[in-house]
Parts: sequence; C-alpha cells; structure tokens
Amino acid sequence: MTSSGHLRQRRPQAWAWVWLLALGLACTRERPPPLTHEAYVWQRDWSPELSRGLAEVPTELGALRVLARERSGPTRTPVDIAVDVEALARSGREVVAVMRVDGTAPLDGISLQEVALHARAWKARGVRVRGIEVDHDCATAALAGYVDWLKRERASLEGLTLSITALPTWASSPDVERLVSVADDVVLQVHAVRAPTLFTPEEARGFVEDWSKATRAAQRPFRVALPTYRVRLRDGTRLSAEPRDVSRFLALLHERPVRGVTGVLWFRLGHRGDPDAWSLPTLAAVVRGESLEPSLTPALVDAGGGTRDIVIENTGRVDADAPARLTLSGNLEVLDGVGGYAPHGASLVARTPPRLRAGERRVIGFVRGTEVSLAVP
Repeated sequence: MTSSGHLRQRRPQAWAWVWLLALGLACTRERPPPLTHEAYVWQRDWSPELSRGLAEVPTELGALRVLARERSGPTRTPVDIAVDVEALARSGREVVAVMRVDGTAPLDGISLQEVALHARAWKARGVRVRGIEVDHDCATAALAGYVDWLKRERASLEGLTLSITALPTWASSPDVERLVSVADDVVLQVHAVRAPTLFTPEEARGFVEDWSKATRAAQRPFRVALPTYRVRLRDGTRLSAEPRDVSRFLALLHERPVRGVTGVLWFRLGHRGDPDAWSLPTLAAVVRGESLEPSLTPALVDAGGGTRDIVIENTGRVDADAPARLTLSGNLEVLDGVGGYAPHGASLVARTPPRLRAGERRVIGFVRGTEVSLAVP
C-alpha cells in the first residue's frame, strides 16, 4: 500500500481526535470554576462562644466579613463593634471590615475612612485584612448619588479593596453598571428582599439572573449572599431560611451556572450561643452538598429517685425542629413538661416545638411510673 493510502486510512481517526479535543476545550470554557464560600460575622455583641467558634469554621469557608461599624436611626450615631481582634488573627483567615449604613440615612458627613481605620488597626494587630465593605440599602432612585459618593470615597482606600452589598431592585436602575464598575467586589443579597418572605429558591434564582443580565455589559463578576438564620416579625410570625431550600438553590446554581456568579456569602456565621442561626455542622453540610435528613432521638434517662427525664437529642448534622408530640405508655404516676412542652393525657405536646441544633441534647419533661416507654407518633 502506498504512503498516500496510509494517510487516507488515518485521516478519519485524526479528525476524531481533533473533534474530541475541540469538545473538551468547549466544555472547559463553559464550565466555570467552583464557587468560593465566605461568611459574614454579624454579631453586635461578641461573646466567648463566637470567639471560640471562629476556630471551628468549616474549612470550605475562606474570608470572614466582619461588622465593624454601624450607622443607623435618624441621628446616624456611629456605633463601633467591640470585635475580638485576637480571635480574628488566630483564625488565620482573610478578613473584610464592614460598615453598615442604614438605608434611610443620607451619606452626608459619612466617610469610608471610618471603617478603613478599623481595617488598618486590625491589620497592625496581625489580622489578614483584605479590604472593606459597605452595606447601604439606599433606595433605587437614589443610586446615582450613592455611586458618586463611592467614587469620591474610594480614592482614599490605598491598599484596601472595596466591596459593596447590592440589592436586586437596583438591577432596574440606569446607574447599575456604573455602580459595579466602582467596586472591586459586589455581593448580591437575595434574602429578606420582599416582605414577608425571607428566602425562596425560585425568587432568589430570578434575582440572580436579572442582576447578571443588567450588568452584562460591565462584565463584573459578583457573589450571592444566602441566609442561614430565622427571624421573628412584630406580629409573632417566624421566618426561617431552611437548609433544604437554600441547598436546592445552591444545587441548581451548580447545575445551571449563571454568568458572572463566582461565589457565595453566608449570612450569618452561627455559633453555640446564637439559637437563630444555623449551627456550623449544618452550614458545612449544605456547603458540601451532604444529606440533610434530620436525626432526632427521644430517650428516657434515669434522674434518680424513681424519676426519669424525657430527653430529645439531635444526633445528626442538621438542625431540626423537635417533634410536636411525644407519647408515653405504661403506668404513669407523674408526667410533666418543660421548655414549652405540657402534658396532654399520656403525651407531651408543644405548640411551638424547639429547634435543636446538630449535636444538641435537651430535656423536655420528666416522668415517674413503672414499665414506662416512649414513642414519637
């Protein structure tokens, strides 16, 4: 066979390799890098539990964005947060110092130097300071003035990056591209945007897609702030960011990436003394895409003198509501409840069951009798 015959035979195989290589390159271009994860430390009163918790932060979380100064209310009186700087330094993580400015407060007389001073002081004490962030929920109609203020103020931030928190409603402003061009980093808040909803995956997805379209020309990446907390409204209604809902949003973001999204900010970092924020094991489970099945175990524990405590333990990795009813059987002489539980016949019933954090163990009542057993309906 001639050499030209060899070439004719190998040509289809060569083209196959070229096609596979092109396909691989296309897939590489289309698949964005993994999302980064950071967290807000948003406690106004630092507790020993919070300081200790910084040493237990999941390894997947990078920088911590720490509330350092706040201006709110009609007088806009500045409040400095008594941050445990030594705990931040020991954490070894990059840190962003955050200034919160009430959305109704005018910016006259306010300067980014207020928070920059904190950032530089922290750095001098061993903290790996990356920059500062401004959290100002100004009205969409006032966005042009906010952009002008940021441009004037950022000129004095030598050596510090500037991050801003953005609201989804700003996507409709003609000044949104100018806004994102001023900042080094943009964090889009998709929780607590429209009352009375705290978070839904569908609404959050819409916010992210709208922001991506509105800032397409500026070609500025952004991060998404997701909630890890629950809050009680004035009428007593509780709104909660459920791990399953947030995990569903995150999974969809992995499966169908949105142009420009580079990372997630978790609001806020919980600790053992914060019952209204996810525990750190729950946050880690959501970030890692682990199973979110709850594991609550009821038990009777000998308390001495013929009395047994009725105990519920969360043996899983996900925070979960305790059962509303536990039923006992046997010869019950005395039955009583604590912590929101009350006896109802041979049962303990709670109108609002408590939420148990991962690893938490709680006594909800006590019983005295013979041949007593416990069951969850």
